[in-house]
Amino acid sequence: MIFCAFVCRAIHWFLQKIGHEGLNNLLMAYEDKSAYALCAFSFALGPDAEPITFLGKTLGKIVAARGPNDFGWDPIFQPEGYEQTYAEMPKDEKNKISHRSKALDLVKSHFAEAGYIFETSDSKKRKKDEEE
Repeated sequence: MIFCAFVCRAIHWFLQKIGHEGLNNLLMAYEDKSAYALCAFSFALGPDAEPITFLGKTLGKIVAARGPNDFGWDPIFQPEGYEQTYAEMPKDEKNKISHRSKALDLVKSHFAEAGYIFETSDSKKRKKDEEE
């Protein structure tokens, strides 16, 4: 998690300094604008235990900024197979395909195989509806 904190802060600082337009200017000389978003969740059972890491990856490309500038590099990342940038997508749609959701799905699968049960807001709502 220290690595993630460093990388996330470095990207934040980098974009703060040059902006989305600056990044696109840096990439002008390159034909290939492909990129990927990567999220890593790591978990260890104790201080001496080997951590388990779950990686979620979304392929895409860097494009001219489009959409609200609310969250980091969302306006310049267009996921593969989509016409919208992360910033232009409805939040629910972005969350379904994002690198974070892919990594979190792996975490959930790992713990489900170990017998843990996760409740989501949807499962809580279904449970409540069934009780009524």
